[in-house]
Amino acid sequence: MDLKLLKLTPRRKQLLEKMSIFSVEDLLKTYPMRYETIETIPYKDWQPSMHVCFEGLISSVCRVIRLQKNRSMTKFSVISWDEELEITIFNRPWTNQFTFGKKISLFGVYQGNNKVVVSTYNFKPLKEQIGLKPVYSLIEGLKQNDMLTMISNALEFVDQMESLVPLRLQEKYRLLNYPQALRWIHQPKTQNELNQAVRTLKYQEFLCFQCVMQASQANTKEHVHKQEKVFDGNMIQTWVQQFPYTLTSDQQTSIEAVLNDMKSSKIMFRLVQGDVGCGKTIVAMTAIYACYLSNHQAAFLVPTEILARQHYENMQKLGLETCLYVSSLPTKEKQQILTDLSNGKIKIVVGTHALFQEQVEFKDLGLVVTDEQQRFGVKQRRSLLEKGKSVDFLMMSATPIPRTYAHFIYGDLDISNIHTMPAGRKPVITKYIPSKSMASILKDILDGIQIEKRQCYVVCPSIEDNEDTNLRSVTSIYQGMKSTLKNSVAISLLHGKMSSEEKEEIMNDFANHKIDILVSTTVIEVGIDVKNATLMVIYDAHRFGLSTLHQLRGRVARGEKQGYCYLLSNTKDPNAIQRLKKMEELSDGFQVSEYDFHMRGPGDMLGVRQSGLPGFVFGDLQKDKAMMEACIKDAKEILNRNDDKPLLEFVDKALENAQYFD
Repeated sequence: MDLKLLKLTPRRKQLLEKMSIFSVEDLLKTYPMRYETIETIPYKDWQPSMHVCFEGLISSVCRVIRLQKNRSMTKFSVISWDEELEITIFNRPWTNQFTFGKKISLFGVYQGNNKVVVSTYNFKPLKEQIGLKPVYSLIEGLKQNDMLTMISNALEFVDQMESLVPLRLQEKYRLLNYPQALRWIHQPKTQNELNQAVRTLKYQEFLCFQCVMQASQANTKEHVHKQEKVFDGNMIQTWVQQFPYTLTSDQQTSIEAVLNDMKSSKIMFRLVQGDVGCGKTIVAMTAIYACYLSNHQAAFLVPTEILARQHYENMQKLGLETCLYVSSLPTKEKQQILTDLSNGKIKIVVGTHALFQEQVEFKDLGLVVTDEQQRFGVKQRRSLLEKGKSVDFLMMSATPIPRTYAHFIYGDLDISNIHTMPAGRKPVITKYIPSKSMASILKDILDGIQIEKRQCYVVCPSIEDNEDTNLRSVTSIYQGMKSTLKNSVAISLLHGKMSSEEKEEIMNDFANHKIDILVSTTVIEVGIDVKNATLMVIYDAHRFGLSTLHQLRGRVARGEKQGYCYLLSNTKDPNAIQRLKKMEELSDGFQVSEYDFHMRGPGDMLGVRQSGLPGFVFGDLQKDKAMMEACIKDAKEILNRNDDKPLLEFVDKALENAQYFD
C-alpha cells in the first residue's frame, strides 16, 4: 500500500523515507520503542520534576516570548484542580490555538510553585487518553504527535494486511490475527492488550524465521546421502604433526568430528565457531587436505580478496597445491583456471564470490568451506553446493553463539565449538573511555607506535557524517588526525566504498608496515592478520553490538605483543555504558554472545542487533525457549503440508532475496 493513501505532506513523506518507511506496511511495522503510562495524579500529590497530565481551562491571554535562533516560549495560565497553573510551552508560537476559556489537555513536568513546562498538548478530553501511550524512535523533524497521527491513519488500512500465521495455529496458541495485533501494538488500551500483541508478533517472527531457515536447508539437502570419502588417516596425522605448533584439544576434537562427517554416507553440514584467532582455519585446512586425498575437489570461499590471498599463501606454505580465483585476475588467467577446474586438473581453489558465477564448473566438487559464513547469502551458498553431487559443507564463524540458541538459529547443523585459544595468546586489554575524542589516550597510542613500533586500527561506525545520530564519519576522523599529527606517523584511510584494488593496496601497505595508523570502518572485521597491529581505538563504540566489538578487537590479538582496545563513547545511556564496561571484563566470545543476548531483552524493541544473526524485534532468544521449540516443530509441519499459501509465498520471496538471516 502506497504512502499516498495517507495524504501526507511532502515534508512528512520525505522524513518517513529517511527512516526507510516507503509504504503503509513499513509504517505499521515501525513499532514503539517503549510505552508511557498516562494516569492522572491528584494535584496534592505533585512533586517537583514529576511527569504530570491534566485537563484545564485556559484562564489568561496567551503571550509569546521570542528567543534566539527562531526559538520561542509560549506562556498562559489554566485552571485545573481548583488551582491556577502557569504553563510554558517551547516553540509553539500560535496564540490563536490557546484562546481564553478553551479546554486543553496538557502533558509535561511540574516545576513546583504551580509552574508546569509542557511537552505535549491536545484538545481531546483527557479521559479518552488515559492508559498506555506509545513512544517511537524518530529522526529530527518528526514529533511524537505527528507519528501518532500517521499511525492512526495507517491503521484504517490494517485489515488489508494478511496474517502469515495459519488460522489453525492462531487458534491453537490463542493468538490474535495480524491486523488486531498491529492495532494493539500501536494503540493498546490496557497492558493485557499490549501483552497479547507482543506475544502474537513474537510468535510470527520466530515462525517466519524458522520456515525460511528450514526451507533453505531443505533446498541444500536434496541429496542427503553421498558417496563416502576415502582417505588415509595416517597421512593426515603426519600432515598435522608438521604444524609449527601444537593443536588445542578443541581443534583436535573439531578435526576428528569433521573427518568422521566426511567419511560417512551423510552429507556434512557442520559449523565450526570460535573467537578470532582460535585456530578455526587449521580445521578447515585439514578438511581440505582430506578432500584432496579422497581425490575430490575442494573450494574455500572467503568474503574479501585480501583474505583470499592470505589463505592462499598460508595453504601454499602448508604444502597444499592451491589455486586463487578472484575477480581482479586477468581474463586469460581466469579462463585457464576455469578450464582446469572443469577438467579436474585443479584440486583446491580459494576465492571470493567470483566462485558463484555460472561459468565456474567443477569436475568432482567434494567440499565447500566458507569463512565468515554469515557474509554469504543463502542462495549464494546453495549455488556453490549445486556444483557437485557429493558436496560436504563446512562453515566457520567468528561470531560464536551459545549452544542454547544454536539449535534455533542453525537448525540441525552439527556444531563444533573452539573455546581454547592457542598457547601464548593473550586476551586483549579493553578499556572504556567516556569521551568522543581520543585526546586522553593519544600519548599512549603514539608511544606504542613511535617507541614500541606497533601499529594501530582506528574504527568508525559511519562512512559519512550523520547529523541525526551525531556520528562523525571515518573521513572526518581521518582528516582530523592528519591535521593534528601532521607527518609524525603514517596514516591511511579505508572504507567499503573504495574499489577492491584500493582496499587491497591499503591493506597490503598496512601489513608491510608502510602505514602506522589505519582509520577504517568495520571492513577490517574480516581483514587479514597483521601481527604488529596491537592497538585499536573504536569511535562511538555504543553503536556496535558487543559481538561486533569483540570480533573487531580480535584483530589486535594475533601477535606476541599485548593487544589493547579502547572503546570511545560519550553516550549518556546507562544501559549502553553498562554494556561497554562489561567488555572490559569479558574476553571469551561465547560469554560476550551470551551477555549480548541477555542484555537485548524483549523490552529493547529497537536494540542492537548481533552481527551475522537474525535481528528479532520482539523475540528474546534467552527467555522464549519454549516458543522457539514450538516454532521449530510448527515450521516443519507447515513446509510438509505445503498449503499455507501466504506464509509459503513469504518464504519463497525471502529465499529469493537470500538476505533474510545473513
